[in-house]
Amino acid sequence: MLRRHTRAFVLACLAALPLLAAQPQFFRIEGAKDFLDGDNEGVSVDSDGRLRLAPVSRMLHDTEAPFLWCLARDAAGNVYAGTGNDGKVFRVGKDGKSALAFDAPELEVHALAVGSDGRLYVGSSPDGKIYAVDAAGIGVPFFDPEERYIWALAFDGSGNLIVATGAEGKVYRVDSKGQGKVVLTASDTHVTALAISPQGDVFAGSSPNGVLYRVDAGGKVSVLHDSAYREIKALDRGPDGSLYVLAVDGKGGEEPRPLPAPLPPPIPSPSPGVPPADVTVMETFALPPPPVAPAAPRGDTRAAGAKGALLRVWPTGEVETLWSSNDDLPHALLRTDVGLLVATGNKGKLYRVSEDRTWTMVAAFAAEQVTALLRADAEFVLGTSNPGKLFSLGTRPGTAGTFTSKVKDTDTVSTWGRIRWEAEVPAGSTVEVQTRSGNTANPDSTWSDWSASYKQKDGDPILGERARYLQVRAVLSGKDGATPVVDSVSAAYLQRNLRPQVQTVTIHPAGEVFQKPLTVTGEIEILGLEPGEASDVRPSLSASPRPPGFGQPTAYSRRMYQRGMQTFSWKADDPNADTLVYDVQYRAVGDTTLRTLRRATSDTVLAWDTSTVPNGRYVIKVIARDTPGNPESLALSGDKESTPFDVDNTPPSVGAALEGSRVRATVSDDWSIIKKAEYSVDGGRWHEVHPVDGINDARQERYDITPGPFTEPGPHLLVVRATDLLGNVASARVEVK
Repeated sequence: MLRRHTRAFVLACLAALPLLAAQPQFFRIEGAKDFLDGDNEGVSVDSDGRLRLAPVSRMLHDTEAPFLWCLARDAAGNVYAGTGNDGKVFRVGKDGKSALAFDAPELEVHALAVGSDGRLYVGSSPDGKIYAVDAAGIGVPFFDPEERYIWALAFDGSGNLIVATGAEGKVYRVDSKGQGKVVLTASDTHVTALAISPQGDVFAGSSPNGVLYRVDAGGKVSVLHDSAYREIKALDRGPDGSLYVLAVDGKGGEEPRPLPAPLPPPIPSPSPGVPPADVTVMETFALPPPPVAPAAPRGDTRAAGAKGALLRVWPTGEVETLWSSNDDLPHALLRTDVGLLVATGNKGKLYRVSEDRTWTMVAAFAAEQVTALLRADAEFVLGTSNPGKLFSLGTRPGTAGTFTSKVKDTDTVSTWGRIRWEAEVPAGSTVEVQTRSGNTANPDSTWSDWSASYKQKDGDPILGERARYLQVRAVLSGKDGATPVVDSVSAAYLQRNLRPQVQTVTIHPAGEVFQKPLTVTGEIEILGLEPGEASDVRPSLSASPRPPGFGQPTAYSRRMYQRGMQTFSWKADDPNADTLVYDVQYRAVGDTTLRTLRRATSDTVLAWDTSTVPNGRYVIKVIARDTPGNPESLALSGDKESTPFDVDNTPPSVGAALEGSRVRATVSDDWSIIKKAEYSVDGGRWHEVHPVDGINDARQERYDITPGPFTEPGPHLLVVRATDLLGNVASARVEVK
């Protein structure tokens, strides 16, 4: 265990490092999720992420029906299976021979029970009847309640048949003469599960509000648990009096379902190449493991939108979650000496859950759902739906199984390195690992064939040409109960270097700069300004938002203003996740000569003192290079030019003269458009004035200013101030007598 923890720590450290194209990367299959994400044929996966041979299974009978809902077994060892959509019941004897035992007039058989009189009791739907069927297959109506659905049947210690119904949500106690008495009328519309205690207590689970009821031997009804799930699917009892509850459909704040939904329609007939139905196999899928609920105080039964859960209700009334899943929908439950079996869909998997919350995906079947479970001597019998078949499952490991990983997309055409695996291989067992590769997301005829088996688990070169996609297969073999245990498989690859891309280049308002959030000296430092460059800043009056790509708002301090500065920021990425450095160049519009502003900077922001160049219209070019992670000969670059922007560090010229009772001002600028003009009298507040033509839209504008009447005797001083589009300011003064 220490070795596994050390390995996990090292991998976590490696994952925290930057990914470099010149460095190998790894397709690592480790942990329960990775193994369940692949195809598992004849292998099982436990919650510790170990892969081993699954128990032997074999097909007992193909009902040729889409759904197999329920199972029962008589004293002679005959197994009965209730099906839909034709309402047939099949019998499979201990000799393996099968036959039709009963054909109900109704469409579905959801419940079966064998009485002490040896007769088989069949609960049908949707017309809600119970038939008693003798050994000759002759069935007679035994009990006909008013409700339309018969969901569950069970016999109590006195030989009474307990019947759970819907859509009125009632439980009946029916005597040997077929006379029924209502013992529970639930607030829900369906009672879907039953369990009987040795003391005669009846436990019933409901839908669509997931309530667990108890009816004691005296007939008193109480609510044992109001669950966070919509339906109680199955119940079973433990030897200590605990009640195990299989609940489905976490409420999660959604509206309750009005009725329990039937399973989906049958899947189409398998295409050529699908393994035979009598082999334990899992269809191709990508499925994360059902998360094991963390150790929590008893009473914590939060559904959190889970598809299903296994709960334990202690005799004291406390409730705890043993297992839950956001991916697998549970259908059936069976307590055994080695744990609780949970049958699920829609990937036909069977789980075993232990009291300590550990679990094992015991086996998977070529069906969408495992819907019924039954103990049969030393084996277990399972019923599947879509399609409806009957399987037996032993307790000893099989002799062969295969795990096939999901397809790994390396994002580029890659060079393959070595493949390694970690496994315990007892005497009499083997592990063989193979690979194949191709350039399509789904393996097809263009892929390579499966390679020969690799021999060195500590590292063999992967066979095959360079490609984008890789798949790994592990073949496990054993005999006499011995099984190998695989912990992990890893494959190294080296991506082809891809060109970095500069996505955007942003030009910020002229004069706007950004203060670094943390400095060493305590002085104000400007983001993107090289050490030694002048920094004479004041708070910015601009209301523009923070620059795009600057990260979280808390990552940078306030905006500042510094005359003559122009700030740029950019966003770039690299398909190989390489570390990038940037060269920044500029040129005047109309000029082809690029000059360097900054070289090999890791910053994605630059502040440029534009007073070093003449007024004009310019563009900058950002070049992203992946040289830190690649040899110079293999390094690549990508670039992007900005939109044109103006540089103007010269203030406008302002002329003003008194003409009669008004002041006439003329403002001109050799580069920028005049933005606004204002005047102030005797140091008073500024008044904006519009040009004679009504709009500031030229490099030269004329203004007529008529001050209001003066309350103080003159002379008076009138100041005209003009601002160009890039924020340069100039003024002139006129004495008004």
